[in-house]
Amino acid sequence: MGIFRHDRPRKRYVSNTTPEQLDLFEQLDRTVVLCVEGGSPLIDGALHMCITQAGYEKAAAALELSGEGSGPYQAVLGMGLDTVLQQKGYEALVVYGLAGDRIDFILTREDLEPMKDVVDSFCILYAAARGAMPQERAQALMRKKTIWFLGELPKAGKKGEQFGFATIEREGGYEAVRCFLTPESAGRYNDRRLPVTPARVGDLETFVSGLFALIIEPHRNYWMELGAENAKRRG
Repeated sequence: MGIFRHDRPRKRYVSNTTPEQLDLFEQLDRTVVLCVEGGSPLIDGALHMCITQAGYEKAAAALELSGEGSGPYQAVLGMGLDTVLQQKGYEALVVYGLAGDRIDFILTREDLEPMKDVVDSFCILYAAARGAMPQERAQALMRKKTIWFLGELPKAGKKGEQFGFATIEREGGYEAVRCFLTPESAGRYNDRRLPVTPARVGDLETFVSGLFALIIEPHRNYWMELGAENAKRRG
């Protein structure tokens, strides 16, 4: 989905951290500032992202930002990651201000690649939550994605096997299966220590239709619900 399109000469980058060490998934909806030069955030082959005002001031000085179309651009962290992963010309993400003045973190596009599908899913959810994408289109896109839920699906050929799902009560008098973009996100809300199981959104929605809805990342402000119209109501 990306924010801008532009090409700049490339510079060689080497990662000095990992997405896990920076806990990027938990910060996908965090407001950040991107450095822009000449109307583009692609500077020396990288996206330069600032977490604090001091971080931006340091980056702006180091990059010598000046002139028309140069300066700060406000975005959310996940959209910045999506730009690096989806747009041509980006070799790395450089993060300023996350550790004060001690170090600027570098993550190459290659090292960010394992997050590509999760980041794309976040961008869909975030756009839908803010009305930038119609719910129907967002739901159609998400039905092709893999999510993780708390519980288990029945296994073919095993009689008497127990299965079930962790659900959440909804105001409309029905329940929704709690789903998450990563197994780690699911684990944060797994107090009952249930199995964490992957499933394609569309397949799981079909399986629970008539009983439950699905709700993806229910504890975050970019949650999405599917199948509520078919969920069983109390009474």
